[in-house]
Amino acid sequence: MRRKVRKEIGMLSSGSRNLAGVAFGVTVTACGASYDFGETGETWTISSPVIMPDQPIPAEYTCEGRAFPVPAATPEFNWSEGPKGTESYAIVVKHLDISDELVPADDDYITGFMWAIWDIPADVHHLPANLSPAQFPPEIPGAQQWQSFNQFGWFAPCPNFDPEKPTVESRYGISLYALKTPKVDLPDLPEGVSNYVMPLALHLDVTAVGMVQLNATSSATSTAGPVPPDTLVFPVRQ
Repeated sequence: MRRKVRKEIGMLSSGSRNLAGVAFGVTVTACGASYDFGETGETWTISSPVIMPDQPIPAEYTCEGRAFPVPAATPEFNWSEGPKGTESYAIVVKHLDISDELVPADDDYITGFMWAIWDIPADVHHLPANLSPAQFPPEIPGAQQWQSFNQFGWFAPCPNFDPEKPTVESRYGISLYALKTPKVDLPDLPEGVSNYVMPLALHLDVTAVGMVQLNATSSATSTAGPVPPDTLVFPVRQ
């Protein structure tokens, strides 16, 4: 039976994930999440000083008490060196109650993919707080970001964008991908799809050499919304 979820317009569990033929074991730590590279004994980790695993995302990084969509502060993220062969990184934020529980054929599936930044150079292991909302944030030369409402800045989680409905708590995942190319070969936008984060995330799932995910929750409630943008500017192939 499918869980009822409230979708935005737009917890790490033990187990393993296999991308591009490379398997990793996953572990929860007190401050983040890590992948075990296997026989080498090395680990690959992602953490945030403000988002603890499986805990609520602080209000300043959500729509709490504000109209949705709203430009919100970007949390800081840090990660260790990725698997052998990593040439760049990408980060995708997902609404896990949608992206993990629905299937791509479901009309609501597209709303489970919120924000992405990619073409992060392999020698960069840090996403600063309050990242610029520009399409090409100057703090990370070469990187590009996108989301469907604020266009380029952090997508503030907002499971309760209709303040007249009962409050729900939703699960969110911050997925860090290690990629084998310096630049992502961006997929085409499927016909009838306006949220580019979805096809990008699905492309990364099958092309990445590894992925580690930091999970959290939110029950943020906005005061009004949503109001879609009048126009959308899509990512640029570099």
